[in-house]
Amino acid sequence: MPALLIVVAALAVLAVGAALLRHIVRLRRALVAERAARRLTAGMHARDMAAFTARLNEALGVSAVLTEADQILDDALVAAHYDPEGGHL
Repeated sequence: MPALLIVVAALAVLAVGAALLRHIVRLRRALVAERAARRLTAGMHARDMAAFTARLNEALGVSAVLTEADQILDDALVAAHYDPEGGHL
């Protein structure tokens, strides 16, 4: 009878150990998947930020050119004494 209890206990320990090992393997796979997703997301974020920065710099460049053109036009209109709403200054 004690030998049977030892065998049953050994089988129970093996079953618990196998279940624990399976759980650890599943957690490891999930961790690897999460790390891969994080790397992918970080790469996409860096790419999107670079594209956004390029578009923003382009828009600011266009805005600066338009501001400069507006100033030149205003200076020319003041020099010509011209009122754009009609008549002369």
